[in-house]
Amino acid sequence: MTAILFMGLGTMAFAQQDSVQSKGMRRHHPRVQQAQQTPEERAQKITDALSTKLALTADQKSKIYAINLESAKKAQAKREAHMAEMKKEREAMRADLKNRDHEITSVLNEDQLKAYQELKKERIDHMKKRFRPGHGKWQGKKAEQEG
Repeated sequence: MTAILFMGLGTMAFAQQDSVQSKGMRRHHPRVQQAQQTPEERAQKITDALSTKLALTADQKSKIYAINLESAKKAQAKREAHMAEMKKEREAMRADLKNRDHEITSVLNEDQLKAYQELKKERIDHMKKRFRPGHGKWQGKKAEQEG
């Protein structure tokens, strides 16, 4: 009887864990946390780790912090520039797709237009299934097998 009770509690715990994960409430990946840190925080974290492992003097620690800070600021600037470029490319792609869609719809008759719109809706629904909710990460065949 006790074993059944523990099995039931274990099952409930797993069920809760699955429901939390399915709602996109997973712990943040270390790289996500790192990207949310300021360059100063990143530099301090790296410097502290080196200081502990290498027994740095106060002078060495301040010089290494300056090096790490400079590096973190450069990396942040590159990351921001990359994100801005990606945003521009995404907007250009959306404009191209919208233009293509307008050109296609201008060629179709009423019945074809209705069928085309249905195909677009199906494609959007299919794509939504392939992305993890709230994460925007590609799931590929894994999502197809689950769905």
